[in-house]
Amino acid sequence: MKKILTLICCTIVLAATSCKKEYVTTAPSATTIFDTTPAFVRDADDPNRYTTTLSVPEITDYYNNHGAVLVYLEDNGTFEQLPDVYGGVSYRFVYETGKLYIDAQSSDGSLPAKPNPLKIKIVLVP
Repeated sequence: MKKILTLICCTIVLAATSCKKEYVTTAPSATTIFDTTPAFVRDADDPNRYTTTLSVPEITDYYNNHGAVLVYLEDNGTFEQLPDVYGGVSYRFVYETGKLYIDAQSSDGSLPAKPNPLKIKIVLVP
């Protein structure tokens, strides 16, 4: 009787501790490079800030809910990730489905010189 009970207990323990392999496959990230941004214009809501809007149809609702959007500015051949302060000007970005907005304002709160068009790299991470 003890042997049968032991055999049943071992079978239950072995069945309860078995594991299942799962393979998760993700899509690779996508990179988009804009050689120049549209011209910066003064922001109507904040006169001490300039803004520009880029049309990026690759930014879908998926990235709002599950992914990530990374934005980089090109500076002398190297890319700096936003938000960033460069030459006394603070750059930041926000995005929504299909659009990316980049703001530039002086780090001390005054009106900066109008930024020149910039080279932008956008990385979409699923």
